Amino acid sequence: MSTRIVPAVNRHTFLLLHRWLGLLLILPVLLLTLTGGVLVYKQELDQWLNADIMLIEQHDLYAEPLSVSQLEARVQQVYPQSRISWFDLEFYTLPGYQQGRESGVQPAAVFWIAGTRDGFGNYHAPVHSQIFVNPYTGEVLGGRKWGEYHPTGSEPLTRNLLPIIYKLHYSILAGKEGRLVLGWLTLLWLLLVPVGVYLSWPHHTKKTRVSFRHDLLHWLSFWRYRSGKSRFQKDFFNHRWLGLVFTPLMVIFLLSGLSFNLKPVYYGVFDPFEQRQLAHKIIKTSPMGQAQPMSLEQAVATGQQLTEAWAKEAGFELLQSIGLSHSAFKGTYLYRSYSSLDYSQDSAKTSVWFDAQSGALLARYQATGESAVDTMTVGFEAVHKSELGWWSKLLSLLLVVASIWLTVSGLRIWWFKYRARRRSAAKKKQAAKSVKN
Repeated sequence: MSTRIVPAVNRHTFLLLHRWLGLLLILPVLLLTLTGGVLVYKQELDQWLNADIMLIEQHDLYAEPLSVSQLEARVQQVYPQSRISWFDLEFYTLPGYQQGRESGVQPAAVFWIAGTRDGFGNYHAPVHSQIFVNPYTGEVLGGRKWGEYHPTGSEPLTRNLLPIIYKLHYSILAGKEGRLVLGWLTLLWLLLVPVGVYLSWPHHTKKTRVSFRHDLLHWLSFWRYRSGKSRFQKDFFNHRWLGLVFTPLMVIFLLSGLSFNLKPVYYGVFDPFEQRQLAHKIIKTSPMGQAQPMSLEQAVATGQQLTEAWAKEAGFELLQSIGLSHSAFKGTYLYRSYSSLDYSQDSAKTSVWFDAQSGALLARYQATGESAVDTMTVGFEAVHKSELGWWSKLLSLLLVVASIWLTVSGLRIWWFKYRARRRSAAKKKQAAKSVKN
C-alpha cells in the first residue's frame, strides 16, 4: 500500500482565510441570494403585480397582429418625441404556433423606446423607457421608466418593484461602480469555494503515514448527509455537506456572475483557451446609418432575410423571431432569433447586425457551435438566469436555500468558536491572576 506524509502546513492560514472571507461576505451573499431567489420568478411576479399593462386577453390562435408600421405609428402617437429602440417580434408566429393558455390571458408586446434630439442637439427623454402594447389592437397599455421609482410620482411602487430588485441584485443600485464592487465580491466568493473544499479534506494533527486512498474514501464519506449530536456538530456537518454538494452549481453561478460584472477578469482567464466571437463588439459607427436609417418594417424584413440565408448556409433551424434593436449611435440594427443553436427561447442569442441604411451584414453571433468559450458562457448565464425551464428554476431555488443555510451555519460555527476562545482566554487570565496572588 502506498503511503505519504501529510503535514498540517498552512492549514491554519487557510482556516483564517476561510473564516474572515466568510464573515466579510455574509451581507453580500444574503443580498445576492435573497434577491436572486425572487428573480427566479421575475417574469411571473412582474406580470402578476402589473397585470393591467403586461397582460392582455388571449386572442384567437390564428389572429393576425398589426403590421410593424402600424404598431410603430401607434407607439409614436402616444410617445411623439421618441424612437423605438427595441421592437418585440415574439408575437409574430406561424399560424397555430401560439399555444392556448388556461388563464385566458397572454403577455402583451414589450417595446423599449428612447428619446430624440432636437435641432439644437438637446436630448428629450420620453416619459417611459419600457412600454406594453396589445399587438392585435395597437392599444398602448402603459409603461414605466424601467428600474426607477419616484415617491412623488403617479406610478405605484409595484410598477417598478421587480426592475428595482433586478438592479439591486445586479449593481446594488449603484450603476457601473456597483457592478464592479459586486464583481470583486463575487471573485472573493469564488475564492472561498476551493478554500472550503481544501479544508474539508481529512487532516492530521501530526505527521503521520496515511494512504491517499484512505483519505479519499474518508473525504467522500463527507458527501453523505449526517446529523451530529450537539448543536455545534449539526452546524459543522451541515456546513461541510452543503459546501461540498453544492460546489459545482455554486461555481457555475459565480463564474456567470463574473461574466456579467467583471468581464476583464473572466475573459482574461478563458480567452487564451479559444477565441470568442467579437465581430459584433468592434462594429464601427455608420454616419449614413445614423442619419438615414431604413424603416423598422424594412429592417425586420432585412434581418429576417439575412438570418434565413445564414440558417440555410450553416444548416441550423430557425424557430422564432425575438426582436429588432436599433442603435442610433452606431447606425446599426440587431435582429435576434431563437434557433436550434440556442439553449432555450428565453436565452435566445442567434443574432445578426447590419447597417441601418444599406442593410449590409456586419456581424453574426451564435450561442453554440462556434466558440467553446461562448458556448460555456451562454450556458452558464442561462443556468444563472433560470432560463432552461422548470428544472433550472428548481436548481436556483435549491442554491438559494443552500447559500442561506451555509451562511447561517457558518456564522453559528464562528460564534461558537469565538465564545470558546473568549472563555478560554478568561480562564487563562484568571489562572495567571491566581498564581500571581
